[in-house]
Amino acid sequence: MTLRLICFIFMLAVFISTAIAQELTVFDRWHKTDQLIRDRKIDPDDARDSIEIYVKEGVQNFKMRDIPGTKRSEWVFPMSGYTWTSYRTGGKDYKDERFDYFQGGEFKGHPAHDIFILDKDSNSVEDSTGMPVYATAMVTGIVLSTYGTWFWQDYLRSGNYVKLFDPESKAIFYYSHLDSVTVQVGQLVTAGEPVGTVGRTGRKAIHGKTHIHIAYYKIDDGQPVPEDIIEDLYAAQKRFEKK
Repeated sequence: MTLRLICFIFMLAVFISTAIAQELTVFDRWHKTDQLIRDRKIDPDDARDSIEIYVKEGVQNFKMRDIPGTKRSEWVFPMSGYTWTSYRTGGKDYKDERFDYFQGGEFKGHPAHDIFILDKDSNSVEDSTGMPVYATAMVTGIVLSTYGTWFWQDYLRSGNYVKLFDPESKAIFYYSHLDSVTVQVGQLVTAGEPVGTVGRTGRKAIHGKTHIHIAYYKIDDGQPVPEDIIEDLYAAQKRFEKK
């Protein structure tokens, strides 16, 4: 093989890989990076650098759609179709001291809130209606990552999940232990729109009660930092149940 032919093949490979990368949207790329973070296959510094870029591009992508974001005072309760709910330990289950987003799927702590539905027979449907309870978008945003193929032997602690990018606050809403996922990466969802159904998937959750695990990560210089949103959840639920 001549040197000229080798150079031609190399340049062709670079051109093809560049073209493929350009075809991927910011959210396709964010999804791939988030999977690497989940599986602990990326250096945290590299991940932070990538997330900084994704946030800027994601906000720009959202602005091009000419759709208003959701102010914090208008956040929507993350479930619909229920008749009864309860919060784990009365809403005092948030613990972020040992948490680091880049610990991946085996993170420590519980920087979130678990909200249970009425499902005594643990079949992932509401007892009084016989229907699934929907996990709903708290804001209008864009889906950045999903996982919807959890099974009994799956190692993932989170089970099925959805991560929603909020361009208004430059943050991530994280829904896990879902029974099913009904959205796709890159999909625009409006506040109150279903993103999945409440369940009990995940290595530990499968032995527990049907609930939603909801977390909020504010992104600071590429680092998703958890924030306690219990007061926002209470306020959103009160607004929802007044309707």
